[in-house]
Amino acid sequence: MNSSTFRHLQDVDSTNSEMKRWMGVCPDLQSFSFVSADFQSSGRGQVGNTWESERNANLLASILYRPKYEMHVRHQFNISMAAALAVKSTVEHFLNISPERIKVKWPNDVYVDNRKICGILIENSLAGANIAYSIIGIGLNINQEKFVSNAPNPVSMFQISNEKININEVSIFLQRSFCQLASEIEQDINQVHSKYINALFRADGEMHEWALPDGSHFEAKIIDTLSTGHLILEDSSKSQKQFAFKEVSHVIALSDSNLLT
Repeated sequence: MNSSTFRHLQDVDSTNSEMKRWMGVCPDLQSFSFVSADFQSSGRGQVGNTWESERNANLLASILYRPKYEMHVRHQFNISMAAALAVKSTVEHFLNISPERIKVKWPNDVYVDNRKICGILIENSLAGANIAYSIIGIGLNINQEKFVSNAPNPVSMFQISNEKININEVSIFLQRSFCQLASEIEQDINQVHSKYINALFRADGEMHEWALPDGSHFEAKIIDTLSTGHLILEDSSKSQKQFAFKEVSHVIALSDSNLLT
């Protein structure tokens, strides 16, 4: 990696916060600059959730992305798709398992089978109605042997392969993968969208169980996603409905409970 665009620290509060501090010192910091850490004390997931990570065991990183062309805030989901697909490609590269086991769970978690191997948190800064830059926070479970938090379904590469993996090599591959996917969303978003749908968890044409915020459940199949990131589901009566993030959850059967995620 180019040392001018790569920063690694032992301890941070969060890599997203560290990226913002770096940008405060270097306002013209290049797109694809990369911050990683051995440990973060305030790692965040979506909607205020925390992210469990043992020191020196996993990839905790943030990538800066500056769109080359004007990207309206309505299309911010393009960045989410690129980030998730870059992580999926990275996991595929380092795990000797069927790519079909590695999926993107809408909107941008990465799963192996029914277990979460990576979470992504994206923070956008706007210039008017366009995205000036994005900071993409990534927590990828690599060498952690066990999880002790109440997170219901985490998994690491080590738990799958029973082999330790070089975290720096994963960092390099991930940065390159995201750089490639970012180029693709700027050149042919339809191709990226097609890749995303093909990689989408449970987008198999089958009916699956879903939950609404009021606790009710229903069965539906995934039809598509919109450029806004909305998920389109179709129920047994052929009625289609759009859902924004957190308006609907997967119901995933685990050994001891049902997970809503």
